[in-house]
Amino acid sequence: MPTPIDGSVFAGFKLVLRKGVLVFALIITVLLAMLFYQYQRSAESVRSVEHTRQVVGYIDALRTYLLNLDTAARKYTDSQNSTDLDPNLICRQSRCPSAEKLIALINMDDAQVARLAPLPGLQAALETGFSALQQRAKSGTDVTPKERELAGFDKSAIDQIHRILIEAGREELNQLDKRETARIYEQNLSSALLGIAGLWTGLTLFGLYRETQRLIKAGIHAEDTIKQLSLRDPLTGLANRRFLQENEKHLIAGAKRSQTKLAVLAVDLDDFKAVNDRYGHAAGDEVLLASAARMKVLLRESDVISRLGGDEFVIVMGQIDNAGVAHEVARRIVKSLSQPIPLAEGGTAHIGASVGIAMYSTASDTLNDLLKQADTALYAAKRDGKNTYREAEDTSAQ
Repeated sequence: MPTPIDGSVFAGFKLVLRKGVLVFALIITVLLAMLFYQYQRSAESVRSVEHTRQVVGYIDALRTYLLNLDTAARKYTDSQNSTDLDPNLICRQSRCPSAEKLIALINMDDAQVARLAPLPGLQAALETGFSALQQRAKSGTDVTPKERELAGFDKSAIDQIHRILIEAGREELNQLDKRETARIYEQNLSSALLGIAGLWTGLTLFGLYRETQRLIKAGIHAEDTIKQLSLRDPLTGLANRRFLQENEKHLIAGAKRSQTKLAVLAVDLDDFKAVNDRYGHAAGDEVLLASAARMKVLLRESDVISRLGGDEFVIVMGQIDNAGVAHEVARRIVKSLSQPIPLAEGGTAHIGASVGIAMYSTASDTLNDLLKQADTALYAAKRDGKNTYREAEDTSAQ
C-alpha cells in the first residue's frame, strides 16, 4: 500500500504548485484581457486623433481653395489679366476640396454637420460665379466691375464661408487637443495597469518563494527528523544498530588516531522477561528507560550507548587507556542495575545485568567483530550466574 502524503511537507509542495499554476493562469488571463482592452482603447484613440487631424487638414485645404477663388477673382478685377483665373493657380490637386466631402468626413459629429450645412450651397454658388467669370474672360467680353466680382457673388457670403470654416477648424482643433489628451491618458493608464500587473506578479512570486522556502525548510527539518529517528531507538532515544553501522569508521578511526584503546560492552538485562510477565509491557518500558538512564550516568559524553532491541544494549568506549577502565564501567553497570527500580503503577522491579567486553586489538578488527566477541563474553557471564561481566578470551571473574 502506498504511504499517504496528505498533510505532509510533500502535500504542501503539491498545494503550492497548484496555487502557483492557478495564480499565474489568473494573472496571465487578467493581463491579456487588460492588454487587449487597452490595445483597443489605444487603437481607437489613435484612429480618433488621426481622423481629427485629417478633418483639420481638409478644412485648411478647403479654406485655402475657396480663398484662392476669391483672391483670383479680385486680382482679375484689378488686372483684367485672364491668367489670374488659371485653374492651376486655384487648385493644384486632381480633385479640389469640397464641402460635401468635409461633411462626410465628420458625419458622426452632428454639431459640426449642422455648422457646415450652408457650406455646400455657398461653395457651389462661388464656383459657379468663378466659372462664369472664366467664360467671359475667354470670350473677351467686357464686363462691368460689378460683374467681375464673381458674377455678382455677395462678399458677405464669402465672409460667411470663411467664418464657418474658421469656426469648424477651431472646433476640430479643440477636439484634436481633447483626443490627444485622451490618447496620452490611455497610454499612461496602460503603463500604470502593466506596472500594477507587474507588481502583482512580483508580489505573487515573492509569496510563492517564501512559501516554497518555508516548505523546503520544513522538508529539510522533516528529513533530519526522519534521519534522526532512523538512527535512534524510539523508546529510549538511544542510538540504534544502524547508528553504530554508519558511524563505525568514525569510532574505529578515533581509536587509531589517538593510539588508545577502544572497548565494546554488550549489556543484557537479567530477569527482564519476569518483569513483563508480572507487571506488563508498560512496566517493562519503564525498566528499559530507567536502565538506559542509569547507564548514561556512568558514561562519558564521548561514549556511545545504543539499544539493539529488547533488553540488549551496546556501549562503545573510545580513547581509554586500558581494559581496566572498561572493567570498572562494567562493574558499575552491574551494580547500578541490580538496584530496585520503582514502577509508576506501584511495585518494584528487580533485575540485574550481564556484561560482555571486547577490546579493539588489531587493525583488522571491525565493529561487527567486536560485537560478536562481546556477545560471546556476555553469554559466558550469563553461564557463570548472571549479574557479572566477562571479557572476551578472558573468562575469569572480576
